Amino acid sequence: MASTSSSSSPSSSSASSHHHELIHPHLLRELVTLINSHVNSLLSSPKARKTIENKCTSSLNSTREHKSLDMSEQTVLGNLYHGIQNVELCIKSKCSQHIITCEKMLQAPASLDENGITAGVSNAFLVCCAYFYLCLLRKLVEGDEVQVALYFLQALVVSPGLVKSELAPELYKSVVESCIVPLRPELGCGVEGVRWGATSYKAWLMYYQVISYGQQPTLLMDTSPEFRSTKACSTSSSKSYEHVQLHNQNCVKVHPIDPQQNEHAATIEPTVSNKVSEKSGVKRLQDLLLEDQSDTSSLYSDTSEYAVDDAQEYVVEFDKSLRTLREALEEQQLETSITMSKTPETLSFSSPSSELVFWNCLQNEDEPTCQTFQREYTRESSPRRDEILFSGENSYRVEQAEIVEKVISKLCFSENDNDDDSMSVEITTVYEMLASKPGLKYSLLKDVILDQLLMALSTSKEEGVTRASVSILLSIISSNPSVIEDAKKKGLNLNDLTNALKRDVHEAAVLIYLINPSPNEIMSLDLMPTLIKIICCYKSGLNLNSKKSLVMTPPLASIMIIQVLVTAFDYETNSTHLAEICSPKVISGLVNVPRNGNIEEVITLADILVKCMRFDGQCRYHISQFTPISPFISLILSNHKDGILVGLEYYHELLRMPRSSSTSLLHQLKEQGGIDIICVLLLAIQQTQPEYKVLAASLLLQLDVLEESVDNILNREVAIKTLLESLTCEGNPDAQQLAAYILSNLGGTYAWSGESYTKAWLVKKTGLNSMLHKNIVKNIDWLDDTLQDCGTEVWCAKVARDIIKLGDPVFYALEKGLKSKNKRVSRYCLTTIAWIGCEIVKGSDNLRCLACDILLSTIEQYVHPGMELEERLLACLCIYNYTFGRDGVRESLRRLSSITWMAEELLKVADYYMPNKWRISCVHTQVLEANYNGSGAVNSLMYYRGHLFSGYSNGSIKVWDIKGQTATLILDIMEHKKAVTCFTLMEQGNYLLSGSSDKTIRIWQMFERQMQCIEVITTKDSIQSLETCGEMIFVVTHNHKMKVFDSSRKVKDVLKNKHVKCIRSSQGKVYIGCMDSSIQELYIGNNRQQEIKAPSKSWRMQNKPIYSLALYKDWLYSASTCVDGSKIKDWKRQSKAQVSIVTEKRANVLAMNIVEDFIYLNTSNSPSNLEIWLRGTQHKVGRLSAGSKITSMLTANDMILCGTESGLIKGWIPL
Repeated sequence: MASTSSSSSPSSSSASSHHHELIHPHLLRELVTLINSHVNSLLSSPKARKTIENKCTSSLNSTREHKSLDMSEQTVLGNLYHGIQNVELCIKSKCSQHIITCEKMLQAPASLDENGITAGVSNAFLVCCAYFYLCLLRKLVEGDEVQVALYFLQALVVSPGLVKSELAPELYKSVVESCIVPLRPELGCGVEGVRWGATSYKAWLMYYQVISYGQQPTLLMDTSPEFRSTKACSTSSSKSYEHVQLHNQNCVKVHPIDPQQNEHAATIEPTVSNKVSEKSGVKRLQDLLLEDQSDTSSLYSDTSEYAVDDAQEYVVEFDKSLRTLREALEEQQLETSITMSKTPETLSFSSPSSELVFWNCLQNEDEPTCQTFQREYTRESSPRRDEILFSGENSYRVEQAEIVEKVISKLCFSENDNDDDSMSVEITTVYEMLASKPGLKYSLLKDVILDQLLMALSTSKEEGVTRASVSILLSIISSNPSVIEDAKKKGLNLNDLTNALKRDVHEAAVLIYLINPSPNEIMSLDLMPTLIKIICCYKSGLNLNSKKSLVMTPPLASIMIIQVLVTAFDYETNSTHLAEICSPKVISGLVNVPRNGNIEEVITLADILVKCMRFDGQCRYHISQFTPISPFISLILSNHKDGILVGLEYYHELLRMPRSSSTSLLHQLKEQGGIDIICVLLLAIQQTQPEYKVLAASLLLQLDVLEESVDNILNREVAIKTLLESLTCEGNPDAQQLAAYILSNLGGTYAWSGESYTKAWLVKKTGLNSMLHKNIVKNIDWLDDTLQDCGTEVWCAKVARDIIKLGDPVFYALEKGLKSKNKRVSRYCLTTIAWIGCEIVKGSDNLRCLACDILLSTIEQYVHPGMELEERLLACLCIYNYTFGRDGVRESLRRLSSITWMAEELLKVADYYMPNKWRISCVHTQVLEANYNGSGAVNSLMYYRGHLFSGYSNGSIKVWDIKGQTATLILDIMEHKKAVTCFTLMEQGNYLLSGSSDKTIRIWQMFERQMQCIEVITTKDSIQSLETCGEMIFVVTHNHKMKVFDSSRKVKDVLKNKHVKCIRSSQGKVYIGCMDSSIQELYIGNNRQQEIKAPSKSWRMQNKPIYSLALYKDWLYSASTCVDGSKIKDWKRQSKAQVSIVTEKRANVLAMNIVEDFIYLNTSNSPSNLEIWLRGTQHKVGRLSAGSKITSMLTANDMILCGTESGLIKGWIPL
């Protein structure tokens, strides 16, 4: 029988310490056959298996009953106990799933330290039993005979005595006598000899298993071309061959090559032998990793006596011997026989004189051959580093880790990084092989790989090295996700990954996501700019060096991290992060990031887009343009609860767009979602939370309204009833408010910003035309094209018809909403009643009377002064649509008659049915007070875009948000250098103009709720007052000159022969009050001037200028020492005014304003008071005190406001 033995190494006096026997494949095949045959016999004998099971579990039963065991001990014992018992089930069923589960149970006890004790039982007993039963399980898997033998040998290494006496006495005897003793007869059949022999066999079996990775093991073939046979030998008795030690970075051990290539051997210069392909690195590395002759448990055993210092000494000695050998070879100029392998880059040679030879017989017993050990040289561009391979039982383990580390470093981080994909595949392949093997040894080798990668990531300043380490880490993690936990334990550092990310190693984003850091940790890294860059680079098609095998792409990982940054913090922090991504470029990148079909990825993206739309409404337009619709339909159609909810939120936000665009989007939803989306929405109404029921009902109703089919009536009724039920449910205020909001806009429209324009669209229907009045309404751009969308009218009619078909329940629900304590709910309901009324007025009188009886008494309260102007107008619209006036609202309608024609028409009807029943309340109530000290007097007031603007003596402009009786300062603008003296509005473009004593006029525009000065006009004189007509700006200076700026800002003087005090414009005409008490009229169209009131001829009136002019409907009022008023057309025909009010002691009237029934005067006798006069009877009915000298006045929405010298602003309304 062929056998092997060892000879002494020149570097050590103890051969047994550093050498392993080269075992003939015949012995290996015999061993594998012997073990598998016995296991087959055991599997076919239930009685024998039962006997062994009783022996193994008897010790476990008594131990598991102790209550003092901790959880870990109970787990280990339980796994072994149940694993042994489940083996019988696996044998009977031969189910692969059962086998895998059973193997996992046995792996836990198999990984114990054999020298320890668990729950009073020797770990050697537990480990040996576990491996023995793993051997039986592995036999159930076809074609895995080598692994069966490996498991049995491992049990033999751990506890030879237990195998001999309890588990497999017959097999023990056969293996020892036939296979182990012939290797080294001098060791005999004692425990140490058996352990040594089992370890040697196990190591060689592992070697053949690895070099045949993915194929049929070479060992089991009759012949194998795996090794190159260069010298025949006969082996009739035991022979030994030296396992040679090599000490050179360029010389590593490889398995031999195909013997057929011996015919093509060629001779090459020795310098050529330094070349080797990077591709061969994986094979060399596999040989190195899996050549180890030791076992996991032996690392803990008493035989591990070889210290690191001994290994280092051995290296020095061997290095000296190798240098001597090289010098001798150079001196003798020995010829080297070079043999080319199939891979052109791999060169091998054999040197007869170097004695670097070992035998490896792979032929049949009749054809024994031997092979020369071959060395492989590699050309390295980096400095040479010595590596050593030596084979001692203990020192081999020490050196193995060092060699693996060096080979990993060379393979992964060579300067030539053009083949990163290949490197990743090679290292991943090695790591997978190690991960598939149980035991500490393989864990240590895996640790070497991770340590090297993490070290390179944390210390290298080379981008190529960093990129390679990240790439390989990701490749390994993609194959085995649990590796990320190992990397975290070993110190995978967020800061290192962040540095790599900021150096354009974009794959680091994936690692950061997989680490799953806390939100605070993510925010501290300041990743947002880099994440945006990754997303935008991907969109532009730049190469991110992404690998197809990654668990996710860097852009996708970036999206996952961005979601945390925009959702996990307080409002201010989230808003800061959202501001960075709410641009068209980033939005386009976000929505075009390819996804892996994972629903969680779409949920994340939808969540981010919802946050973007809520933060910046302009994102809605970009999202609608860039985003494909199908991924988000899949959210609603999925069975994923969170996906459905996020999908509902997404479409709720996205559909807040102009009506024509939203209708087009609904058609796409209907076409792609089909009947499935309707079914899902019906289920969502029944099963989801209240808020999401409302969202589902809203989307369902809008989809069904597209086609007014009889078949969909029931669906529409379900949706409408769901909205009404939520509206009337005060127990859930959030759902109630959401339902009210949705109903208020269901028949209306939105701007692209997401702002509701339903109110504006309805108010426009009331005939609101004055720019002064329009600017009292908040957050409306009256020039927006949305208000011109003709599709809104058609849509409103469709929805309204469906809603009013339900009859009484609709009106009672809206009435309850109107009476809600939640002001928002009541206002939303008023809007709903207003747009439904546009269709009710077209219907039957019975339906209109029914709605009127239920709703009108509640609607009346919104007409009265003190309410927001838009609410008063909506109430007027409701009254107009539902009825033609009632006595209780006549006074309020009269006050609205100058604003909307509807109020005037209703007032005429009321006067017809109930003439001469006016009830005018002269009582005024203060509703506003705003104060800001330190800015001086309030010289001017103006409403613009729903906010109150005030100009101060120090040049500041302050912007106030008025809510009820509360004024909140929201902006403080300091652009003028001197006092702001006046405001006016320019209708074209809806601009605000401010004039100042610093001789400038500034033109302002509201942009995204921020004021921007878009133009500055410089004059030669300080500005006293401003007025606009079309694109022309009329200016009165402090020296009473009048100038006009046209659209090109060319200036010309007007009325050069007059000194001007005040001006007012209306309907293309400008009325000018002069210092000589005359009033001039200027036609803008033809630039014609006419005097409508001549100067006073009395010498006493020569110095009494026209201090103020006021226009009310077709009346013009002038204020001097008295107030005169006439219809404009009568001023030209009559010298005497139709109405005249004389103040006490004929005091000068410094300022005047008119609100429907009242004229408000500020006179020189009482500069801190406002006098209240009835416009119709010219009687004084009261006064209002401002507290200090009044410096400015403004009327708006039935409110009289005044600014004072002390900086105080006050406001009153008549009851």
